[in-house]
Amino acid sequence: MSKGFSMMDQGHYDEAISYFAELAASDPHYHVKMALASAYAGRAGVKIEQIYSFVVVKNISSNYLRLTGLAIDKQTSELMNTLARYSEQWNRIPDATTNARRDLQSALKALEGTKEPGARLYSATLRVVLLKSSVVEGVKSWKIKTTQKVCTDDLRPYFDWGLRIVEGLLFLAEDLRGAFPEREQEYQDIHSRLSQIKKDAEALPWPRENLCF
Repeated sequence: MSKGFSMMDQGHYDEAISYFAELAASDPHYHVKMALASAYAGRAGVKIEQIYSFVVVKNISSNYLRLTGLAIDKQTSELMNTLARYSEQWNRIPDATTNARRDLQSALKALEGTKEPGARLYSATLRVVLLKSSVVEGVKSWKIKTTQKVCTDDLRPYFDWGLRIVEGLLFLAEDLRGAFPEREQEYQDIHSRLSQIKKDAEALPWPRENLCF
């Protein structure tokens, strides 16, 4: 293990990936799988020491909102501040290029079937990076598209994109359920609600003719 980590410390991620992949083939211990996933993530630019800067939400303060003097109730004020904190958290999540996303997908594949809570949490964290990248890419594309006339044929890719986001959240809920066994029911409920959203969306009728707006 130390030999592979030394390769990573020197930035030799290709060699580290090959080394840990060979090691995992003969010894599929979750520590080896996490090391292989870390090598892929490192090549993608997502290093383990960076993760904790965007994993912990509760200690992050936000300077986005100034609510003094606004005629809003306490519940609305708390909601707006909570959303601002999550916005700050969102901005801390690294963006992943196309090549980096492929490496992150390989990292997630390396962690498949691993039950250990730490490995599931690592998987969830990498999945959040992928989700952000997909969301940002789709939103940027949407802003370009809406500068011109939009038709239902144009909207279909964004509908499918939205479904892929929901699917990513479903996998994330599964990872979190494995990472926090004491909260299994909570994440199972979230997974069930997301599944229903996906089912309802897939059941929506799509216009047969191309309507433009």
